[in-house]
Amino acid sequence: MEFWQAIAFTEPEQLVDFARCAESLGFDGVTAGDHFVTPDRIDSPYPYTANRQPWVLPEAPTPDPLMLAAVLAQHTERLRFLVSAYVLPMREPLVAAKAISTAAVLSGNRLVLGVGVGWMREEFQAAGQAFENRGSRCDEALEMIHTLFRGGMVEHTGSHYQLPRAQMTPVPERPVPILIGGHSSAAFRRAARHDGWIGSHYDLADIRAHLERFEKARAEFGRSETPQQAVVALNHDVEAEEVQALEAAGITGVIQMPLLFNGQPTSSFQAKREAMERFAERCIRPLRN
Repeated sequence: MEFWQAIAFTEPEQLVDFARCAESLGFDGVTAGDHFVTPDRIDSPYPYTANRQPWVLPEAPTPDPLMLAAVLAQHTERLRFLVSAYVLPMREPLVAAKAISTAAVLSGNRLVLGVGVGWMREEFQAAGQAFENRGSRCDEALEMIHTLFRGGMVEHTGSHYQLPRAQMTPVPERPVPILIGGHSSAAFRRAARHDGWIGSHYDLADIRAHLERFEKARAEFGRSETPQQAVVALNHDVEAEEVQALEAAGITGVIQMPLLFNGQPTSSFQAKREAMERFAERCIRPLRN
């Protein structure tokens, strides 16, 4: 079982200390989300709350997650960086590939890329990207990224994107693990084709049903015996017994997220450190000793 600490919306001046503290407490990595902007009006239904309303505050800091990974890697030794989740079809794939490659290289191959197709139509409009065909564009963009990361001269001809023979340098020495976010049937099929699934903001009771759908998709693609990751963030503070039950069910990583549920737009680093220490004492140390 891997333990991840959510670092999203942290005050920028606290980020380096936050990452160092997470590493010292035994967390395997930190996670950060991905948004360009928060529109003044959002009519798109949010898929991760009961009332379908997003809870993110417009003033909450959302630095670019790949740039964040590259920076924090310079201040840590083993900590990994999970983007949860990078909205790939909101970007031109060549630009995305360059940013992903650079972050992977500068972090010493410590990047894990969670990818989602996105839910906010308004943000796609602000970025000048189509919303309706984002699923098929995401699939082709992932294919194009894999091609570029092989290194050397490559080319791509697809339905949405064309790339004449060209070479991207540098590229990662090892494949960047790609986990797919979401809980639609298309998301689980996409996750089965790549390195696994990442689920955000779920109740414990929902996890087993989502895992069953993931396993069904894996079976359809003949990947039931292929090791894949399944990382989840729950809507409550997780206990050690729950982590053990999740691991037995097939979950490979848990994201600790209490810092996002304190009802406050900001918090001190001391408060964050204490929350991480409580989780480490409650879950990491007992399950690793």
